[in-house]
Amino acid sequence: MDLLIPDKTHDESRQGEALMLNPVAGKNNGRKLYIESYGCAMNFSDSEIVASILTESGFETTPDFSVADVVLINTCSIRENAEQRVRNRLKEFTVAKVKNPGMVVGVLGCMAERLKSKFLEEEKLVDVVVGPDAYRDLPGLIDKVDDGQRAVNVLLSREETYADINPVRLNSNGINAFVSIMRGCDNMCSFCVVPFTRGRERSREPQSIVAECTDLFNRGYREVTLLGQNVDSYKYAKAAPSKSPPVGETLATHEATKYRETADPVYYEQLKQNSSANRKMPTEAEDMLWQCLRDNQTGYKIRRQHAIGQFIVDFASLQKGLVIEIDGGYHEFNKEVDDLRTDILNHFGFEVIRFSNDEVINNAQNVARLIRERLDNLPDRDKTKISNTSVSEVQVSPTGGDLEGADVVSFAQLLEMVAQISPELRVRFSTSHPKDITDDVLYTIAKYDNICNYIHLPVQSGNSRVLKLMNRTYDREWYMERVDAINRIIPGCAISTDVITGFCTETEEEHQDTLSLMDYTQFYFAYMFMYSERPGTLAAKRYADDIPDAVKSRRLKEVVAKQQEHSHERLKALVGTTQKVLIEGFSKKSKNDYSGRSDQNTVVVFPVGDNYKPGQYVNVLIDRCTTATLIGTVVN
Repeated sequence: MDLLIPDKTHDESRQGEALMLNPVAGKNNGRKLYIESYGCAMNFSDSEIVASILTESGFETTPDFSVADVVLINTCSIRENAEQRVRNRLKEFTVAKVKNPGMVVGVLGCMAERLKSKFLEEEKLVDVVVGPDAYRDLPGLIDKVDDGQRAVNVLLSREETYADINPVRLNSNGINAFVSIMRGCDNMCSFCVVPFTRGRERSREPQSIVAECTDLFNRGYREVTLLGQNVDSYKYAKAAPSKSPPVGETLATHEATKYRETADPVYYEQLKQNSSANRKMPTEAEDMLWQCLRDNQTGYKIRRQHAIGQFIVDFASLQKGLVIEIDGGYHEFNKEVDDLRTDILNHFGFEVIRFSNDEVINNAQNVARLIRERLDNLPDRDKTKISNTSVSEVQVSPTGGDLEGADVVSFAQLLEMVAQISPELRVRFSTSHPKDITDDVLYTIAKYDNICNYIHLPVQSGNSRVLKLMNRTYDREWYMERVDAINRIIPGCAISTDVITGFCTETEEEHQDTLSLMDYTQFYFAYMFMYSERPGTLAAKRYADDIPDAVKSRRLKEVVAKQQEHSHERLKALVGTTQKVLIEGFSKKSKNDYSGRSDQNTVVVFPVGDNYKPGQYVNVLIDRCTTATLIGTVVN
């Protein structure tokens, strides 16, 4: 049996891949660049952006890091072994640097964001550290290192999408290309570091995506994969002129007209008791600050607001008119939007004091002291500034304007826009989230023949309690309903998934629920892992990693065996059918055979012929299969 367990997050055949590019005419500055990439498809896509930026600055690439002037390694933090691999590689670069003292060594990507101080100060392995949202600064940061400084920029952005940069295509076959449609993630799964290393979700302007895909098609590419941590939550809105004030006035008016004007400590306790129903469970920072403030005689109100692209918690002292805001916890405040909201709150008689999540967690007592000092120096609020006019709730875009009346593009609409470029351009996407994939997306896939009938829909666990601990925001029944919808709307659509075994407190019965859900869905293939605790995640902070490795490993083997069985059954059912295949190149095993993928993302192998070549579509009659590959001959 040769079950292929393809790894969406880590294509082992590409790990450590070094890029080679042709120099840009007239811009060569004589400096050599070496870029090595690890991790997921998003990282390799980011390396293409970095290459575009630096080749425009005059660098030319080299396949030998020992002769490079600048060595960059694009990193991943999703699993512990990925980080260890990068550390070992950095030590090799350090040895090369002894022989070439002028060499600049830099770390890019997710590890840069997570381990910036360790790399620069403690381990002194690198000269420059650049996070996923700061690649435009690379030329300037390299100049700083040339001047004898160490350089770092790991600030996460709420706006950066690199929409105006046309990525170079690294080691491309000229047929398949990744196109990033969004950056960051808002899902906060308890096991995942991505929101902390890539920041909040931002959707790229759709016209730039269509332009990039059109350019790729015109250059001979015949398949694009639209990339995002959660493509189904793609939503681009160019804010229309605001017909009513942004969130600040709504907040202020709501505070003044809907809340009682007296202290109400019971409110917070009710909030906690009702958390399952209203999804307003206080965060660690909220809870710590409340405990420090609750005994004070001045009343506070707490509410959570989801707007302007971030979570804000407001502790509002209505008597004094003081609003205390706590940022969502892992990135800088959006100063422009924060200042706008502050101006509006000031207009309505409120004063604002703002703290980061880390400030509260590191010293809640000090934060409470600062709040009390501010309260002591404040007069009672001027309530005459509050309008009696009711202000309706408005939808707010990530940049602060109204979505109502704006041009909003959903993922289903974006898929259609890309599919309409040409019926000869295949469209894939990755990754979907079960809570967000809508029937609109499914009907769009069914409508266009060139949108592949393949959906990667990570389940992670088949048990509702474990899914709740994972903060996946759906349960077993919800997932099964989405599978039923896919099968109903797109008959024959292939579904793949992710499975984690041995998550915190997972029982044997809950593991069996995962196996039974696999039986229900019959996935075409799966990405299967043992749970690996990642520092800084919610799971690492709240839950004990209490399942022994031997149990995790045994459960993983059972999941793999189950998937092996399902994969083989799925492919055996395709024997005797004709599959439309995009030829990608020679088979890995023989130059006498071509290899490509079917609409359902299955590898198909067939003999080389004189009448077709890579980049063309052929119809292949399937006459046999392995557990991972369809084998056949070209017909018509």
